[in-house]
Amino acid sequence: MKKKDITIFSIGDKADYDSYKKFHREKTTILENGFEYASASYRKFLAKGAPRINTKKVIIFLFFPFAYWNTYIEHRNYKGLYGNHIFHKKFTAFWKKVHETVKSTLWQKKVFFINPPFLCGLYRDKKELAEKFSREKIPIPGRVRVSRAKDLIDLLDRGRSFFVKPRYGSMGKGITFLSWANWQTNFIFKRGKIANKPSDRGWRFRDITGNKKFLGELLKKDFLTENAIESLLFKKMKVDMRIYTFFNRVLYVYPRRNKPDRITTNISQGAKGDPDLLKKLPGNLLKKAEKLAVKISKLLGVNSAGMDIMMDRNLKDVYVIDVNIFPGFPKRKTFNIAKAMIASLEGLVGENRVHFSKINDI
Repeated sequence: MKKKDITIFSIGDKADYDSYKKFHREKTTILENGFEYASASYRKFLAKGAPRINTKKVIIFLFFPFAYWNTYIEHRNYKGLYGNHIFHKKFTAFWKKVHETVKSTLWQKKVFFINPPFLCGLYRDKKELAEKFSREKIPIPGRVRVSRAKDLIDLLDRGRSFFVKPRYGSMGKGITFLSWANWQTNFIFKRGKIANKPSDRGWRFRDITGNKKFLGELLKKDFLTENAIESLLFKKMKVDMRIYTFFNRVLYVYPRRNKPDRITTNISQGAKGDPDLLKKLPGNLLKKAEKLAVKISKLLGVNSAGMDIMMDRNLKDVYVIDVNIFPGFPKRKTFNIAKAMIASLEGLVGENRVHFSKINDI
């Protein structure tokens, strides 16, 4: 393989075993495809800058900054509510530091970000995404603007159901589901106050049906209320899919299933990936979902993302539920996303579809 004058530089943390570590394990594949390779933790990168890079061009993969997040944002002693505006303020400030460090240490290089730092912070905001999607007529669950528990209960009494989500949340954490006779939340509610589970795992849902005090407190927070779409049931299992895109192409479709009484289909909430479902899902809606994922990728200007898309129970349409700039990768034996990215990147560079710029121009 002819050597390219390009280094792939990945920045992440060892705690990110779902993506960064899986990508890092493909070092041999990267070298076999003609690239050089460098890596660094965020802590080391922000303290000392980029490692020695000899090539003139650099492609930067940014993974989720677990060490920073767990130390400064969602730390064990954090007393605020999960997913609030403080999360976003600190997160965007972090990405500004990352960008400034790239500028100061790679100023002589031509650089290409797989996803720019600015967008890594911006698209944590579910409200920003929802408003952008609404303007572009991307199918999403309709938002409901209510601030009083009484008004929302009136809607529940009319047979409607809703999800209430933290504006800056992820991993299915801080979710509340509301229907006429079934209220469920994975927050903790004690002594009239809403509290978090102090870890990433174990955010199990609790029945809080009829707890008007909880609902009143919830609606005071910076949360989004949206219509609940009845998800597709297949063989008595609730089903949706995560569609991985890379440079405006579908890289992989990963169906997920969960028990019908479960609130979400997040893997972190007990769902399972089920690749065999791909052959059984309606082909017309699967194509529609893939086209939608590509459209979102172009709209947001991101080169790598995981789009959570669901088919409705009546098989009439598909809806975007979430966009993940830092999606966890499936098991390597299921589909090696990192290897597929590198192979795609090799072809994209050969086609001159990766445009490098001086860092001050980015």
